[in-house]
Amino acid sequence: MAKISTKQIAEAIYATTKNKSGVELERALANAVQFLAKKNLLSKAPEILSRMEHISDTDHGITRARVSSKSPLTKKVTEKIESMLKKRYKAKEAVLDFKEDNTLIGGMRIETEEEVIDLSLKDKLNQLQNYLLTH
Repeated sequence: MAKISTKQIAEAIYATTKNKSGVELERALANAVQFLAKKNLLSKAPEILSRMEHISDTDHGITRARVSSKSPLTKKVTEKIESMLKKRYKAKEAVLDFKEDNTLIGGMRIETEEEVIDLSLKDKLNQLQNYLLTH
């Protein structure tokens, strides 16, 4: 018997719950939980939920990113990051999660599902060091 991946389970649950509400949604979710329990997959629930969130975000044109910086960013910088991410990922909305990172010297680091955009001073210094060592 073929093994079902958490991605396939998340896609199936999302498809069966999409556009449902009330009793219909409750029934679909109860069936999903029963399936996970029957297949001994309840321990995979956090991963499945994370995948469902990604599927939903894609479906609704939302991109999520974690932005790390040494100190809080200004509203203008935040708006530029949002604009850049929406354009880069052709998204309708950008949801940013900000984190202060004292290990950064300056600049910022933007992490999305697809990539890491490292604009930190630490990374720039590492790039310079590598260049000087190889040239």
